[in-house]
Amino acid sequence: MEKRTWSLYVAAIAVALTVATASNTFAQTSLVAEGRLALDAGKVDDALAMFEKAVAANPNDPAALAWLGNAQVRKTSTVPLFERPDWVAKGFETLDRAVARFPNEFIVYLLRGNTGSRVPPMFGKAAIAIKDLNTVIELRANRPDAVPQSVLPSVYLNLGLAHKQNGDPAAARAAWEKGKALYPQAPEAAAMDNELKSLSP
Repeated sequence: MEKRTWSLYVAAIAVALTVATASNTFAQTSLVAEGRLALDAGKVDDALAMFEKAVAANPNDPAALAWLGNAQVRKTSTVPLFERPDWVAKGFETLDRAVARFPNEFIVYLLRGNTGSRVPPMFGKAAIAIKDLNTVIELRANRPDAVPQSVLPSVYLNLGLAHKQNGDPAAARAAWEKGKALYPQAPEAAAMDNELKSLSP
């Protein structure tokens, strides 16, 4: 890949990685909650510090480890261009570790899936994002009490993005249409509508 194309793809991470996980309804430690607030405010370094402390304080907290991985990927918005691929790799290593350690927890699939759907195609994360986000939907169907309904609009939005990135616009359309039908009042519904309009007929 020529240098200019590489630079454009990697630079896109900074703007593309706004990972929607609209839920404050699941249990989390105060450190994780503070880290999420820092992320929302664009204070990535503060968020990383909070999540690292949360993991150290409770290594068995799946949310802490998964949010740490997400924040590591989002660190790309604050570092020089040449350092960004390393942060993406580091973040996904953490997310993969979270999924391996906590295979029954929806949050690890949600965050790896949402994150994977937002990084540029050059990182090749679309296929695993599709698998992860479908896993969240399946977990909700099998164990409704284990997955907050409030996360599902973001799941369908990002599932469509992952399918689109994976070169399957028909599957992307199906995900967005289902998401809109199930959650017409969710904030993500407008984003899904815009994505549907962007697809060629």
